[in-house]
Amino acid sequence: MNNTLKGILFSALIFPGTGQIMLGKYLRGAIFFAISFVSGILCVTGIVRQAVVVLQEFVAKGEVITVPRVMSIMADLSTYASSVFLKISFLIFFCCWLASVLDAWRIGRQLDRQPPVEKK
Repeated sequence: MNNTLKGILFSALIFPGTGQIMLGKYLRGAIFFAISFVSGILCVTGIVRQAVVVLQEFVAKGEVITVPRVMSIMADLSTYASSVFLKISFLIFFCCWLASVLDAWRIGRQLDRQPPVEKK
């Protein structure tokens, strides 16, 4: 398997930055990994916050949980600032993922174009 394919698969399917690390670009990989990790944690935190609000709504009103009611509460929550925070953190994660895949592709192509090193 060539370096280009390895880099793309590692960055796209495992986690952003792992393709760069696998291709020997440790600092660049660590930066992609750190940004993706932090934004991923922020996404999960935002989702959990919204889930807690939904559950508190049901408990406070003593309602039965139904899909239409959950969707209604989620639509109401989408106007709050936490929803904007969630969207921004997800956007950062997605952009970092995409940049990591493209960067791993570029690095892999450069490495594949280099002549092989002869071993003695």
